[in-house]
Amino acid sequence: MRLIGILGGTFDPIHNGHIRLAIEVLEKLKLDEVKLIPANIPPHRPTPFASPADRKKMIKLAISDEKKLSIDLREIENGNISYTVNTLKSLRDEFSNDIIFLIIGVDVFNMIDGWKEWQSLLNYTHIIVANRSSDNEENISGALRKWRNENKIDDINFLTSALSGYIYYIDTPIVEISSRMVRKYYTKNKNIDDYLPSNVITYIKENNLYKNN
Repeated sequence: MRLIGILGGTFDPIHNGHIRLAIEVLEKLKLDEVKLIPANIPPHRPTPFASPADRKKMIKLAISDEKKLSIDLREIENGNISYTVNTLKSLRDEFSNDIIFLIIGVDVFNMIDGWKEWQSLLNYTHIIVANRSSDNEENISGALRKWRNENKIDDINFLTSALSGYIYYIDTPIVEISSRMVRKYYTKNKNIDDYLPSNVITYIKENNLYKNN
């Protein structure tokens, strides 16, 4: 039985905040692997500026030195709108005997009741909520609060007692980086060296990404 973390996103571009979050959760929960899953067409965000091929390449560059981080292309290869529930069903079919951990920030979790079939997500995965922003975790709907309270655990050991079904909050360092911020800085010729791996910056420059956005 393996412990598999899942971190989805547009990764447009992938930045140090994504990588730090993946590594932080991997180490604290002693996961075997964290899969980064780039969305094809995100249902709740604008279409990515960079192509799937460019985003794939940037992720591979960013995690090239991280043996326990990998890229999973099932959403891009699917070619459709990237609904998380569909991805989790596919992962559960493939990893039927493994424990799956969906990693999301508290800001995203607070809006999860807008996702397709959101109340069924725990049928396929645990949800790891990373307190990586200053968002108030109580700023959520009544239905989501009830669902969270019914399934939230405080004892980390419960996460390995079942393949799915629990919500667990984990403290992670606050990293105030977003892909949108990075793109904005880059188009204004501001220094982005502190926000992206150097090989990703080189790729962006060599392929003239984001300058015209």
